[in-house]
Amino acid sequence: MKRQRTYSRYAKEAATLMGEQVKLGRKKKRWTENELAERAGISRATLQKIEKGDMSCAVGLVFEVATLVNISLFEQDTYPLS
Repeated sequence: MKRQRTYSRYAKEAATLMGEQVKLGRKKKRWTENELAERAGISRATLQKIEKGDMSCAVGLVFEVATLVNISLFEQDTYPLS
């Protein structure tokens, strides 16, 4: 039997916020769920999970969808990483 993974409230709120931002970005572009899912190379069901903040979605998929609707993931750092 698969064990249920638990997440912190902060992580769940972040996923929910990201999902809401994706949905808002999609609507601003006037794209349907199907259109955005096709552009991202995912199913409509997966997009719906992302927009609901489902924690089981791969972070790479979430980032790709967010990028497609122009969500800024990180602010540009003025300092180099090394």
